[in-house]
Amino acid sequence: MKTMKKITSLVLAGAMTASLAGGVTAQAADGKKCTIGVAFYQDSGLAVDATKAYLESLSDTLNVSFTYTVLSMTDEAVNLTTVQELISSGVDGIICTMDLGMTSIVSECEAAGVYIGGYLCDYDTSYTSAYEQVFQSDYFVGTAIDGQAPDDVTGGTTFFESLIEYNERAEEPITHVSMTIFPSWAYPSQQTLADQFVAAVEEYNETAETPITVDPLDEETDILQFTTMDSTYFSKHPDAQAIISFAAGTSFVYPTMVQSGVDLKLFTTSFEGGEEENFGSNGTQTFQQNMVTAVESITYPLVLLLNAINGVEFADQPEDAERVSCSQFCINSDEDMEIFQNSIYYTANANDAMFTAEEVLNMTAYANEEATYADLKDILSHMTIEDLQ
Repeated sequence: MKTMKKITSLVLAGAMTASLAGGVTAQAADGKKCTIGVAFYQDSGLAVDATKAYLESLSDTLNVSFTYTVLSMTDEAVNLTTVQELISSGVDGIICTMDLGMTSIVSECEAAGVYIGGYLCDYDTSYTSAYEQVFQSDYFVGTAIDGQAPDDVTGGTTFFESLIEYNERAEEPITHVSMTIFPSWAYPSQQTLADQFVAAVEEYNETAETPITVDPLDEETDILQFTTMDSTYFSKHPDAQAIISFAAGTSFVYPTMVQSGVDLKLFTTSFEGGEEENFGSNGTQTFQQNMVTAVESITYPLVLLLNAINGVEFADQPEDAERVSCSQFCINSDEDMEIFQNSIYYTANANDAMFTAEEVLNMTAYANEEATYADLKDILSHMTIEDLQ
C-alpha cells in the first residue's frame, strides 16, 4: 500500500506497525467524540480543499467532526469574533492559520476551556512579543509552520540550487535575476531567504565561469504588500531573466507578468493550480520552481489537540508549546511535477494522502502508549517530493 511504503521511512514506523497489529481501530472509541474548528486564511483553493479532504478522511476513525471558517489577514477584531463564534458553536479545539489577535484569542479559549493550535503559520508575532500569554498557555498546543521558522531558515539555498539545476539543463542559462518578498512584519523569514540566496550566489560567483547577477531588493516595487506586483517592477529590473519570488508568485507576480506581456522565468513559493500547464518544459515554460508545504502537516496540531481534549500528553512533550518547521515539496523539474500531481495537495483525494486515519490515530498518546512527541515532530521533516515517491 502506497501510504504504508511512505510511512515506513519515518522514525515512528516501528511503533506504529506494532500498535496497528494490535488492533488500534478498537481503541478509537476510547477517544472522546469532539468537534474541531479549522480557521483558514482563505475560503477556497487547492491547499484549503485538500486540507478539508484530508481531515474528513480522518473524521470517523478519530471520532472527530470538523467545522470550517475563514480568518482575516488584517483585522484582529474580525479574528476574535470568528473564534468566539466557533467557541459558541461548541467546538472542543481550534486550528488557526493566522497570528493576528492571538493574545485575546488565547484568553477567550482559556476562559472557555477550548484548546487551540496553529497550522501554516510561524506565530512569530506571538513568539516574540507575547510568548508567555500564547506559547506558555495551557490551552495553546503549538503550530506547524508553513516552511521554516525565522531562526531555522535554509530555503534561500534551495532557491539557488533550483536556479543552478535549471542552468545545467537549459540551452540558455539564466545569468541575471531579481527578487520579490512579502513585508517583514508579516513574514520575517523572507528577508532571510533573500539574504541566503544572495550569499549562495556570491559564493558561486567566486569560481563560476559565468557569474550570476542578483538585483538588490527595491523597497518600492519588490516588497509586495499583499497586492499584485506593480508593472513598474520591470523597469526597475530591465536586465532580469528570472524572478526569484519568495512571496507567493502565482498570485502576486505572475498576473502582472501576463498583463505586461513579459517573458521571464519564475522560481517561487506556492502552487494555486494551473501552473503545471506552463511548468518546466510545458507551455510557456514560465514556472521553473514551486514550493509548498504538505497539507498533511496539519497532523501535528491535530494530534496535540486530540491528546489535550482526551486529557493526556506525550511523556516527552516539552513544557511550553513549540513552533515546528516543516519540510516542503520543492518542485523544480518535470519529474517532480508528475510526482506532485499524485499528491492529495493536487488531487484533493484522501487516497493520495501520506497517512491513513489509522496511522494518525496511532500517533496519538491516548490510542498508542508508545507514541512520542519526538516521532510526531519527525513526520514534519519527511514531507518532501522524495517522500511522495
